[in-house]
Amino acid sequence: MTKKIRIINKVEVEDLDKAVELKVITKCPTKWILIDEETGQVFRGSENKEVGKMWELISKQK
Repeated sequence: MTKKIRIINKVEVEDLDKAVELKVITKCPTKWILIDEETGQVFRGSENKEVGKMWELISKQK
């Protein structure tokens, strides 16, 4: 069963039952930015290959 969540810009999106994997294959990981539209957190790609450390938190919504 999916549920809807509201993101920062007040749009509703579906929260899936199962996780999905999103990949970025690049030679320059630090040029990539990831924004969590639910929490407002901003992450920058890092050169760390360890799962859970590939994205570095650079900004939090206040």
